[in-house]
Amino acid sequence: MTAPAIVLHRLALGVECFDAVTGSRVSAPLRVGWQAFPRLRPRPLDPSWPCLDLEPVGTGRFRLRYAIPLPTAPLVIRVDDPARRYVPRRFAVPVRAASAVDAPYVPVLSRVLRLWLAPGSAHQFVGGTSVVRGRVVRPNGNAVRWARITALAPTTAPAGRAITDDRGEFVLPVLDPDQNPLESTVQLLLYVSAANPPPAPDPADRCADVPVEPIPLSSVPPLPAELDNDLLRGVSPPAGFAPSARPPAQVIAPIGSELSLLNDVVFSA
Repeated sequence: MTAPAIVLHRLALGVECFDAVTGSRVSAPLRVGWQAFPRLRPRPLDPSWPCLDLEPVGTGRFRLRYAIPLPTAPLVIRVDDPARRYVPRRFAVPVRAASAVDAPYVPVLSRVLRLWLAPGSAHQFVGGTSVVRGRVVRPNGNAVRWARITALAPTTAPAGRAITDDRGEFVLPVLDPDQNPLESTVQLLLYVSAANPPPAPDPADRCADVPVEPIPLSSVPPLPAELDNDLLRGVSPPAGFAPSARPPAQVIAPIGSELSLLNDVVFSA
C-alpha cells in the first residue's frame, strides 16, 4: 500500500481579469503573481517584482497550482500591466490546503478570483468615448497614488470611475453622462478618496504601496455576490481610504472626445 500523494496539477487558485470599461476579459499582456518569500523566488531577485508568477492560461486568465507548499496565510495576489494600460491592484486571497479540496470536493469557481481593472494612462479607447484625463496631487504637489475617483453627473448618479496610478494620473471614461441630449458637454463633479496617511512608496517597487484588498474564503459552491461585487469591481474604496476634505472638482467634459485637465485635482485630508 502506497502513501497518499498530492496531485501537483490541481488548481489552487484561478485569476480572471476583466476590463472595468468593456466588461470583457483583458487581452493585453498582464503580469500576475503572488508575493513570496525571497527563498522561493528565482535568482537574481527582482526588487520590482517580489512575486512568483502565475501561469497564463488564455485571455485574461491565470492559474496557480499546488506545485509547491503554499503558505497557510492568505496569498497577496498582485496584478500589474507594465505598459500602463491598466492600473495595478493587489488582493489578499485565502487558499485552501491541497488536502482540503476533495473532502468535500471544492468546485473550481470556489477557487477563482475575478477582478476588474481600471484603465491606465496608456489605455486605448474606441473612438467616440468620452474621457477625462488628469492628475491628483496633495497640497504640497506630491502625487496621490492609487486614489479612487467617482464622477457624478448633474442628477448625482455615478457617471464614471477611475483609479490613479503611481504618478497620480487617472483616466476616467464617462460611461453614463446623463446629459441633456441637446448639449455637447456634461458637467461632472469629481469626488476623490485616498489613503490617509499615505504609505511610504518604495523606489524599487512601484506597486509596493498598492492597497491590499482582503477577499474572504469562498463558499462551496460560491455565491454570485462572491464572484462579482463592488470590491472586486473597484467601486468600494479600500480600508483606510478617506474622502477629500476639499469640495469636488467641477469639470465640463465634451461628449465623444477626450479632455485633459489643465489644473491638477487637489486632495487634502
